[in-house]
Amino acid sequence: MDYIQRSLLFDCYGALLTERQRDLLSQSIDEDCSLSEIAEREGISRQGVRDSLRKAEVQLQEYENALGMVEKRLKLEKCLRVLMQDVEHLDEKDPRVMKLIEDIRVMIDALEY
Repeated sequence: MDYIQRSLLFDCYGALLTERQRDLLSQSIDEDCSLSEIAEREGISRQGVRDSLRKAEVQLQEYENALGMVEKRLKLEKCLRVLMQDVEHLDEKDPRVMKLIEDIRVMIDALEY
């Protein structure tokens, strides 16, 4: 799992993990700590940190497989970008279309995981 995917999944489903898993992932993702740094902070082995992070990542992926919230948001954002590119090429921008685009942008921005 790459860094961006892991971060998106954590943002979306992190609240469903245990407090310990959230803390370890936060140190890894938000603070960009190495396994060794986390292990030292937490007083556990590097392998223990790695195993815990891997287990949490598997859980995050399982949530995404079941619910698909990250994939849906990414698809919405892509559709909006395409729509905006199409509208930008129009000579006269219809105010109703521009309002609809802005409404969609607000809805996407308001999506909270």
